[in-house]
Amino acid sequence: MKRFFITFLLASFTMLFVNAQSKHTVYVWVDGEKTTIENVDSLTFIEEVAPQYVDLGLSVKWATCNLGAATPEEIGNYYAWGETTPKDTYFKNNYKYHDGTEYTKYTEDDGLLELEAMDDAATANLGEDWRMPTYDEIEELQNNCTWTWTEKDGCGGFTVTSTINGNSIFMPGAGDFYEDEVYRKGDAAEYWTNESPVKKTFSYYAVVFRKGGMKIGDTERFTGLTIRPVYVGAE
Repeated sequence: MKRFFITFLLASFTMLFVNAQSKHTVYVWVDGEKTTIENVDSLTFIEEVAPQYVDLGLSVKWATCNLGAATPEEIGNYYAWGETTPKDTYFKNNYKYHDGTEYTKYTEDDGLLELEAMDDAATANLGEDWRMPTYDEIEELQNNCTWTWTEKDGCGGFTVTSTINGNSIFMPGAGDFYEDEVYRKGDAAEYWTNESPVKKTFSYYAVVFRKGGMKIGDTERFTGLTIRPVYVGAE
């Protein structure tokens, strides 16, 4: 179901209808607090649509878009593993869970096997019905779908079609954001799982899709990769 919001400064608000020919004062209520904004000359009405998912006949339902994207062809945002907001650069020294010497969470010391909800970018941005996929769910997607490299609206990526029910999703080739540069954009799609580095033998799980096929591997957790959420809520 679509939900309609009047959006201004990234918040829902109650407003005065104003004459667009001159500047006016607008009163905005954010979390119950009144804020006054002067010299407003225009207002934008934005339709916000709840995230959508596709049933591929698997154990979870897959989002139609990357996290931060509005359409399947858009790349969306890059995220470091365990961070919930995008950044301008992706270095070890600006990673949330590194103190300059060592990693401080999701280590052998704490034994955490999967991302906690507060560190899962899909859950943090979309709500408790969404999360990042597990390693097993990625394998399930790999083993029960056909993978066809497709150029779609100028964006290379894989059309992933279920062999169970014929439904499909498109996963664009966003590459990876390492330090201050994006690599392999348009040639490879790299997605995080929610697996902790202590759960498996690899370091930090990532799924790499290239024109020649796909593999499940590892990369440094501070690297910026895209995220394809999965839906785990009720119908």
